[in-house]
Amino acid sequence: MRRKRGISAVDPTSADVPNVSQLGSALQAFAVAQLQRAIAYLAQPGEARHEGIHEGRKCIRRARATLALTARTFKRSHCAARAARLDDDLGQLCRGLSPLRDAQALLEALARLGAVAPDVSAILPAATKAARARRDQLLQLALRRNPDFLARQQRLVAAITRLQRLSWQDATDADVSSGLARSVRRVEKAQRKAHRHPEHDEFWHVYRRRLRRLRQQDSLLAAIKPELRPAFEGLEQHAER
Repeated sequence: MRRKRGISAVDPTSADVPNVSQLGSALQAFAVAQLQRAIAYLAQPGEARHEGIHEGRKCIRRARATLALTARTFKRSHCAARAARLDDDLGQLCRGLSPLRDAQALLEALARLGAVAPDVSAILPAATKAARARRDQLLQLALRRNPDFLARQQRLVAAITRLQRLSWQDATDADVSSGLARSVRRVEKAQRKAHRHPEHDEFWHVYRRRLRRLRQQDSLLAAIKPELRPAFEGLEQHAER
């Protein structure tokens, strides 16, 4: 991935970036808005739950990506430990929904498989039926433990309060540039490892996650502070691949 000025970013959340001039306030408002959206997505009923889980997890990841941008701010303001605990809790929330998302993603993959692998079309109906049954069972079990995901929504409400108490007002351009630089280093390290060991799926998975975070940070800054965006050619294409 080559560094270059002027990459084009895809920003699926630009409409959610508040019109706030002060950098720290804008970052805080964006993170809060993402967690509020996650709550709304997890409240989706019926079949919409599956899409709500997917979109809710994305919103949580965007909030975590925003927290990572201001790690130096929180360290300087002596609230790094609180920010780290909040990030860990959000990560646990996201991972807790992973089996449900994976079960739905398998169904979506099977739906696409017939078009690209006609030789397996004979077994697709049975595979799809089994995958749907497993997805529905996992969701029923999850809802039995946590009706309507209310407990998860309450954890997100509490996370918003905790997030608002962090020292966002102290954020500077240098802090955000430092956070971006760390994301870039992590991407480059993961890229080298994946290329050295192409047979290890986990290394590619780590590379994908780090690319995704960098892309989320790029999209956010494209809306509130374009001059701080990371300078990579092909960031969007790498993240998609």
